[in-house]
Amino acid sequence: MILAFGMAVVCLAVLGMWGVVLAGEWSYERVRRWRAGLRDLRGVLLHPGLFYHPGHTWVMPQGNGMVRIGLDDFGRRLVDGVQGVELPRKGARVRQGEAAVQLDCGQKRARLLSPVDGVVTAVNGALTRDGSALERDPYGTGWLFSAKVFDRRFASLPTGEAAVDWMRRETGRLFIFLQGELGVTLADGGDLVPRPPDMLSDEQWNTLVRDFFRTSAGNEVIEH
Repeated sequence: MILAFGMAVVCLAVLGMWGVVLAGEWSYERVRRWRAGLRDLRGVLLHPGLFYHPGHTWVMPQGNGMVRIGLDDFGRRLVDGVQGVELPRKGARVRQGEAAVQLDCGQKRARLLSPVDGVVTAVNGALTRDGSALERDPYGTGWLFSAKVFDRRFASLPTGEAAVDWMRRETGRLFIFLQGELGVTLADGGDLVPRPPDMLSDEQWNTLVRDFFRTSAGNEVIEH
């Protein structure tokens, strides 16, 4: 009887380990397939499965009224060289179209708008210590915060091919801006100019933040 019990325990342990392995493989495969869906739009990565706010934050629905929020790759390239991230606190109320995050780019700063109305349920605290994940993986490990939303107004934001068309227009606007401000001319297929915070004057930076993030570049602390 003891032997049978021992064998049963071993079998359960083996099944448990296989369950962990299979779950890990499933999770890896899901991530791999998701990343395979990223599209390269003239040097800017975009996933058609997300919803995109005009201020260059994205929304990923996660079911039961939960969403994850981050900075899109276009916005990530604008703030190349992030040194610090100020996130809303857990339990804070965020409102669509109002500043929720502040990025420290050395001598310059940028605010990001919340793309949803809701209550913050989790934040990516690792970013407050090291903002490099935001630059390496803005759609993955560089996410900003999660929230419980009050409504689905975010569902009216561009997604799918509408998001692709919008991002192409935004990239075109940026090329025009950089050419006008810096005299930079990019050939067809050229990538975005690296480290705009280092290349632009304070006045030019303020204009870029206003035009593309739809916010200000002020130094004051965001209240939540």
